[in-house]
Amino acid sequence: MSIIQPQTGFVAFFDIMGYKQIILNNDIHRTAQIVSDTLINIPSSIIDNVSHVTQSAASSDLDYWQSTLSRIDWLIFSDSILISLPFDPELEFKHMLQSYAVFAMVCSTLLNKSFAAGLPLRGGISVGEFFVEERCFAGKPIISALRAAQDLEMCGCILDEEASNFISLLRKDVVKSGDQNMLTMLDQTTILYIPPTKEDTQERHRMINWVLLNIEGFPQFDGSIRDYVTSAFLRHNKIVLPSVLPKIDNTEMFVRHVLTNLELKPWSMNDINS
Repeated sequence: MSIIQPQTGFVAFFDIMGYKQIILNNDIHRTAQIVSDTLINIPSSIIDNVSHVTQSAASSDLDYWQSTLSRIDWLIFSDSILISLPFDPELEFKHMLQSYAVFAMVCSTLLNKSFAAGLPLRGGISVGEFFVEERCFAGKPIISALRAAQDLEMCGCILDEEASNFISLLRKDVVKSGDQNMLTMLDQTTILYIPPTKEDTQERHRMINWVLLNIEGFPQFDGSIRDYVTSAFLRHNKIVLPSVLPKIDNTEMFVRHVLTNLELKPWSMNDINS
């Protein structure tokens, strides 16, 4: 019997909003096609996008970027997606930033592409010790990420306390170093926001920015924001029940907040290594 070896790293849990409606309102062939076109194919599409972005990295560090991407593990079951990226807690600072940058871009691109495909996601991110092997998984970060996701009343992804504190410490070190490029990366990939939750705590949290990001192939919002958001919740024959209307409103407000307040500044993956 093999010994279970826990790992330390980032964990993200996502579920599809309105998935039951898709199953109920489409025949099995149409449902299978939706799943095949999105859930099955989207991981490789996202990795290709992020991999292309990392091509700008210095050749001496390109292998590290690619190895980081290769360590990302995807576990898709029913309407849920579990993503993990283990890292060595003793990593030097620049490599820790690389791991975070890759993981944040993967999560952001997943949210954006899924939304554009009519599959709004809600998610949570945590960090700590966990275990994932094939279809088995365990660890407090996974439970924490799941709970954070299920508490959201909008399409989006919230960082739990552990992950938020982790990023805050990274940011303090970046500020001390005076690295404006990395400060831009951190402030573009997560933003502070008061997300609507079931507990209605009205507290500010770090949220993944999935609306507007400097990544090639990243779908952009165009035209009416209201129509774009509503169509994502209505596509695939989903019926918007009265209980879903607030989630549409909340998602629209988040999108408007990002588009209104986020100044999209360029940042380079290559400069992470300097």
